[in-house]
Amino acid sequence: MKAHVIAVEEDGIILVDHKALPVAHRLPEGVRVLHWHDGAGWLEYADGRLNVPLTEAEYATLVAPLVTTWDAERARQEAQAARRPTLADTKAAKRAEIAVGHDAALAGVVAISDPTPTVVAVEAALLATTDPTGLDYARQKLAARRAELEAQVESAQTVEAVTTVVVSYPV
Repeated sequence: MKAHVIAVEEDGIILVDHKALPVAHRLPEGVRVLHWHDGAGWLEYADGRLNVPLTEAEYATLVAPLVTTWDAERARQEAQAARRPTLADTKAAKRAEIAVGHDAALAGVVAISDPTPTVVAVEAALLATTDPTGLDYARQKLAARRAELEAQVESAQTVEAVTTVVVSYPV
């Protein structure tokens, strides 16, 4: 028997021993909230009727099924959290990290002091005008590094190998 159980059907929430989980459940007709604390409880009605007390004898029929449903959802969430990421998921996350790193490095090349989108656009235009060879060289170096990192990710055969790829760019 759990010490504390609160179930709110309209919110799809069950709290067991102060831990709330989103769990679809049904309460008796007209009941808004079921409360259970330290061996006793009550049903709170949505229509303004007075609360109806619950006793330990009613725990098995009204409270225990809610706890069972809550336990199943908690086990499902724990299993999902413990699931090892797949190689494909890990590679996708690393590819995204590589892309973000590339974009940040490019922004840093053209607008070292203030890499906001506006400053980057203005500084890139100025650099392209005043030093097109330098900008092109920087873009090529960053693109080459990005390709090198992506190749490392693609050739990795395990999750561990993907996680060892360090995303860094010369800036």
